[in-house]
Amino acid sequence: LDRLTTPHRLRIHKMASGPTLVVILALVAVHVWAGGPHSTPQTRKVVISNIHPRYSTTGEIVNAHDGTIRWFDGFFWLHAASYGAGGCADPPHQGCEGGGAGGCGFRPDHNVSIWRSPDLSNASWHYVGNAVECTSAPGCRILYRPHLVYNPTTKLYVLFYNYVSDAGPSRNGVATAPSPAGPFTIARAVMQVARPSLPSNHEASVGDFDVLVDDDGTAYMVYSYGPMSIEQLTPDYLDSAGVNATFVPGPVANRRSELPEDFCEAPALWKRNATYYLTTGHCCCFCYQGSGMITYTAPHPLGPWRKQAGPADLGCVLGANTSTPAELHTLPLTAVPSPGQGCGYKGAVAKSVSQAQQNFVFPVVTATGLVHVWTGDRWMQSPDGQKAHEPQFWGALRFDSEGNLQPLEWVPELVLDLVLPQPPPMGVSS
Repeated sequence: LDRLTTPHRLRIHKMASGPTLVVILALVAVHVWAGGPHSTPQTRKVVISNIHPRYSTTGEIVNAHDGTIRWFDGFFWLHAASYGAGGCADPPHQGCEGGGAGGCGFRPDHNVSIWRSPDLSNASWHYVGNAVECTSAPGCRILYRPHLVYNPTTKLYVLFYNYVSDAGPSRNGVATAPSPAGPFTIARAVMQVARPSLPSNHEASVGDFDVLVDDDGTAYMVYSYGPMSIEQLTPDYLDSAGVNATFVPGPVANRRSELPEDFCEAPALWKRNATYYLTTGHCCCFCYQGSGMITYTAPHPLGPWRKQAGPADLGCVLGANTSTPAELHTLPLTAVPSPGQGCGYKGAVAKSVSQAQQNFVFPVVTATGLVHVWTGDRWMQSPDGQKAHEPQFWGALRFDSEGNLQPLEWVPELVLDLVLPQPPPMGVSS
């Protein structure tokens, strides 16, 4: 709405609210971002397979995992982890079997790669280059989960990445660039966070994370490693501002700044209408069986955060003892579930709807309105056993009339009638 005049904003506000407003805003986005009243909005039907990997413009499988997809400058940009330029084979049975430095998924040649696509379609992904290499971080031996955002104040693209150093702790590094294509310059080798050093937190380590830039330009980061918490970032997004979100109820009376769930990772922090969502799942170390979608909501990024009423996990099928649709589409390799992980945490009899671990949630404007796309990595399910070639699951999230997130559904392919161009993020010209 940045590019709408104040009278237009007021008129929309008076016209509708809730789900009706979402459709109106999506149609306004089609009108405004497609070029205004004198141009015809373009829509393109895109089919995304949840069975086969994505392919690049050169016919190769896209080596990109656990990253972000965002629209900038006429393209969808993917900043993601590339697992081994020379290729490495998955373990024969469990994802982290024989894990540790040197194992597949735990090597210093895992870097942040940059890809772009005009429409998310297969064979449209163009490799741009590497944004950050593991060797550029101090003592880096493992690199994970890059996330890119745009800072409307500094006018820089800010790339966060998680790495494990030789010293043991897991840290976040931050790099900035004038363009999503780079070049990226390391701004923080070690990002400062506010959570105290707790024995349960492995020397205040930072694990899987996500970053949300709110409508006013303020950024917030959720991160795990032991407990999970949310912190407001400084105006330049390079460090924590030392302001923590609250969760209700907290795990104990004096620790209400931590998610009241244990053994969780791969969080996604996102917004729909006036509600903020935090979705996560139980830890899944490259686990074949996949994880779920535990859901918390709040009226503000700093809370108070409450667990959504209803099923405890919207991405796991409880009591499942037969093959799920996702399993029926799994290649007949040698992988087996990792005990006690993902949907099987604490011995639960449950299976993942997607057989994937949550990666990222991103919005797209379609011909019928705004769609939030859930993405997850289907570990140990590559067509040739190479970790670099593992596919993803993409699904459209569903909500009831009150804005409650509904259980995730398996689809063999996601079909989107995309509006192109997409609306630019706040502070970015089209």
